[in-house]
Amino acid sequence: MTRLDSFLEYAESHRVTVCVIAGVMVALIAWVDFLLPTASMGFLYLFPILISAAALNGFQIIVLAGLCSVLREAFDPLEWSAGASGRILATLAGFTMTGFFVVQLNQRRRQLKAHLDQLEIEVRRRQDAESQVRTLIETSPLAILTLDSSGHVLLANESAREVLDFTEASLRGTDVTPYLPILPRMLQSQHSAGNMRTNVECNARRRSGEVFLAHVWFSTYRTSSGPGLAAVIWDASENLRDREGAGLDSMLATSRVLVGALSHEIRNLASAAASSYGALGMLEGTADNKQYEALGSLIHALERIATSGLHLASQRESAVTDLGTLLDETRIVIEPLLRDADIDVVWELNDGLPLVQADHHSLLQVFVNLARNIKCVLEPCERRHLRITAGLESDVVVVRFYDSGPGVAHPEELFKPFQPGAHSAGLGLYISRAILRSHGGGLRYEPQPSGSCFAVELWPEESGIQSDAESSASSSRVAGR
Repeated sequence: MTRLDSFLEYAESHRVTVCVIAGVMVALIAWVDFLLPTASMGFLYLFPILISAAALNGFQIIVLAGLCSVLREAFDPLEWSAGASGRILATLAGFTMTGFFVVQLNQRRRQLKAHLDQLEIEVRRRQDAESQVRTLIETSPLAILTLDSSGHVLLANESAREVLDFTEASLRGTDVTPYLPILPRMLQSQHSAGNMRTNVECNARRRSGEVFLAHVWFSTYRTSSGPGLAAVIWDASENLRDREGAGLDSMLATSRVLVGALSHEIRNLASAAASSYGALGMLEGTADNKQYEALGSLIHALERIATSGLHLASQRESAVTDLGTLLDETRIVIEPLLRDADIDVVWELNDGLPLVQADHHSLLQVFVNLARNIKCVLEPCERRHLRITAGLESDVVVVRFYDSGPGVAHPEELFKPFQPGAHSAGLGLYISRAILRSHGGGLRYEPQPSGSCFAVELWPEESGIQSDAESSASSSRVAGR
């Protein structure tokens, strides 16, 4: 800040003091001009005007300029003449313009100061924002990269260096093509001319040569030197392994349930065949019949298969599931599917749903299968509505799926396998009920005045209904209800 700026700022904040100083200066100049009648001191009146203009408004400046003009003319060595009024007007105009010049100068100073203060605030904010962004990027667990138009790295955080195995080398300036070839291809595509934002799943390679699965979120942008790209990268290899492992466990659990259900059916058939076989043995001449012996061997083989299947189905670990969390996951999975079919979904879930005895992934499959069946039923309907409720009823947790469909004409046929006209193999409801019964629960159809209702029954974890000994008994009841 210059001395002039300092003075103008002082004059603006100490108006009375400045005005008093200016008045004293006017009086001193007039007194000196009076004492020296032969010398012209009129130009000295400019100084009090210059000093006080920063503290006065326009009218006050004109009054002060008029006073100084009159005093200058009164003590001028020239005699009063006919042109005195003209000189006073000329002097008044000069003094007034001088004062207004100072006013404009002070106004410009204030505007410039306000502009500089705003710029300083914006610079400080930008620096703070850049610092926060830099901190966010450097501390992010996700790998973040920015690339120039040639596919070379401009910026990389610590996570990016770890993911690509550049912990002991600089990633800046490195060509990313050997590691994430999808990114340079996106930069060279015709879509990169605009701002493109999307995500992809692709194979990537570390510096050591190890291949991993990468989820990449990226966007392109324009710079003076061409297109640029910013990418956020997540190593999804562990997630893939967990997902495949969970899928395998779920498949095995479902397979055991299905094997147990089918084994139960086979055992029933074998029992019926064994009764008939025994009755045939009472007939004369059948004991030495080879076909009769072959039939007996077949029945015994079916019984052994059924016994092995039931034994396999009983070999499972007890599982506990958070029903509230599982229903949230169900909502995430089925709502987009139902929304695409213009089906309105209402959720009525009681608070504090308990833990239930069920396998998480298998129970999720049951709920998703019910939702898909309901979607197929409601698609041709004019009114498409689904209501899902969950609550505790008589020590049993019940989840109900109410739909506005036409209902079920033959509910007694619902849970039989290989239903004619059913979607896929017609095993969805059969397997769903078998899964629930393997944990002591159940699936039933409840007739409604209009529409349909499927009720899923689950035992709370604290009830302890499923013990190791009861597990085998439950498996034997898989399809018997």
